[in-house]
Amino acid sequence: LLYTIKFEAYMKSPMAVILSAADVSRCFPAFSSLFDAINKTMREYSVTDNVVMPVRTQVYVPHSTTRFITMPACDVTLGLMGLKIVSAAPDNAERGLPTHLGSILLYDLFGQLLCQMDCGEITGKRTAVCSAVATKVLASPNSRKLAVLGAGVQAESHIWALRHLYQLSEVRIWNRTPSRAVTLAEELNCTPCESVEEACRDADIICCTTGTEDPILHRRHIKPGAHINLVGSSSPAKREAADDVMQASDVTLVADSRQAASVESGDFIQAGVSPHHEIGELLDAGYTRDETGITVFKNLGLGCQDLTAASLVFRKFQSENESE
Repeated sequence: LLYTIKFEAYMKSPMAVILSAADVSRCFPAFSSLFDAINKTMREYSVTDNVVMPVRTQVYVPHSTTRFITMPACDVTLGLMGLKIVSAAPDNAERGLPTHLGSILLYDLFGQLLCQMDCGEITGKRTAVCSAVATKVLASPNSRKLAVLGAGVQAESHIWALRHLYQLSEVRIWNRTPSRAVTLAEELNCTPCESVEEACRDADIICCTTGTEDPILHRRHIKPGAHINLVGSSSPAKREAADDVMQASDVTLVADSRQAASVESGDFIQAGVSPHHEIGELLDAGYTRDETGITVFKNLGLGCQDLTAASLVFRKFQSENESE
C-alpha cells in the first residue's frame, strides 16, 4: 500500500525531468525544512530498516587527486531510490572550477527514473545541515563563538547553517592560505585568524572543513565543553583531529554512520578508535550533555542525505509545475 500511494503521487509527472543548478537553487528548501528532513532521515537510518545504503564507491583517478564517487540509497518512507554520481577534484579550485561536480538521479521504488538534477548545492548544504542537526544535540544551547578551519564551500555552508541555530557573537576563520580566510571573512562578516590556536580560542563550536592529511586540531586548541564537527574528508588517508583528541577518555565520539567511519574516516581509523554513537541513535534516544566534556561529530556525508534533499527539491519543482 505504501508503495502504491508513493507511486501514484510521483507518477503525476511521468516524464523524467532534468534540473540544472539554477533549477535546484530555485527549488531548494528553506533551512528549517531541510533540517527537519535530515533529522528524520538520520533517525530512520540508525534505528529502522527503512533507509538502506552501502558505503560509497570511490575510484581514485591515477596520477591525480580526483576521485570518482557513487552513492546509492533507498528510503521507503520517501518512496524513492537515488544515486549520486560525483567527482571530487581538489585541484579544480586552481582551475576556477567547483571541487565537486556531479548529478543525483531519482527513481521511484519501481525503478522508473523521475529526475536528474545537479548536485552541487545539495552536496554543499546537506552536509552543513547534518552538522547542524548533530550540533544541536551535542553542543551547548548557549554556544556563541564559532571557529571554522578551512575557507571553502563547506566552511561557508557551515557558517550559513549554524547561524540559523545560534545567535553567534563571533565567527573566526583560519585557512592554510591566509588570503582565502580573509576573503571569506569579508564576504560573511567574520574574523580572519592567523593560526588554528587563535581561531579556536574559547570557541564553543569548532568546524574542521579541510582536506588535510596531517591533523590540525589538537587538544590544546579545545576548551572544556566544546563541540567539534569534522567534515573535511571521507578518506582513510586524511584526518583533521589528532590522537590526543580522538583517544581522550572525556571525548564523546559520534558519527553519521559507524559503517562508513570504519572504512572512510582517517580520524577514526588512524587513531584506532570507533564511534561511541551514531547521531541517529542519539536523536532517537536523547542525549544528556556533560558541560565539561568534549563532543566530536564525524560528518562523512551519506547518500541518504542526498536523497532526502533531492526529494524536497523535486517535490518543489513538481508543485511549481502543477500550479501552472
